[in-house]
Amino acid sequence: MFRLGLIGNPVSQSKSPDIHHKLLQEYNIIGHYQLIHTEVEDLGKNIEWLKDEGFTGFNVTVPYKEKVIEHLHYLEDSARVMGSVNTVKIDQGKLIGYNTDGKGYLKSLLTLSPNFLENAETKSILLLGAGGAAKGIAHQLLQFPFKQVDVANRSIERAQSLVNQLGLSNILTLNEATEELAQYDLVINTTSVGMTPHEDEQVISLNYVKPGTIVSDIVYKPNWTSFLMDAKKRNCQLLFGESMLYYQAVKAFEIWTNPEYNVNQLRG
Repeated sequence: MFRLGLIGNPVSQSKSPDIHHKLLQEYNIIGHYQLIHTEVEDLGKNIEWLKDEGFTGFNVTVPYKEKVIEHLHYLEDSARVMGSVNTVKIDQGKLIGYNTDGKGYLKSLLTLSPNFLENAETKSILLLGAGGAAKGIAHQLLQFPFKQVDVANRSIERAQSLVNQLGLSNILTLNEATEELAQYDLVINTTSVGMTPHEDEQVISLNYVKPGTIVSDIVYKPNWTSFLMDAKKRNCQLLFGESMLYYQAVKAFEIWTNPEYNVNQLRG
């Protein structure tokens, strides 16, 4: 039996149990996914409990995606580069940290636009925000030869840190991003702006976006954010936050249920 879970604070509104129980049913796997509300002082204790109870693995959400690393034995490459973990597999008593955000985002993008990677060298991408989600998505996008992958953020210093670490192309203020939108083929809101209960907020105006641009929002509550409603009015293609949520969960499920993702991969 696969025992799976989610550590975080808060976790009560998470959609992860619904997604993973459907995946377990779809693949005819016996298992259960549970929510584990965790106070910061209980993080280490709860991780040890998961290991002792024979859990196959668990997801990690805010505010522990970075702090959990000190409790792990190994990190796969993307988690190491990002300094952030959202998926842990327990294998032979060892805890292996992964980050599936970037791969989940790329899969959601290609589900909407299967040919987006074709002629990548002619396409420009703008990331709005410079936090953990931006880092995960940028790390995956930079595996491809896009013309440019730029970042706009309220804090230029934080954006500079992202550029220094990953090698993004340019840094813009949010005002500059608003003015320069017409040059981008994909615009991604990686911030929490527009999330319930602040549904009326929007990270930037889309006044200058060109029709046909893919406008993406990783916020999934609400699914129709103000940002995406604005994009719809301007005849853009829409990529919803629920899509990334689903595909990063699918990638985590694959890690837990596929024996090829094991501790021996990371030894030596």
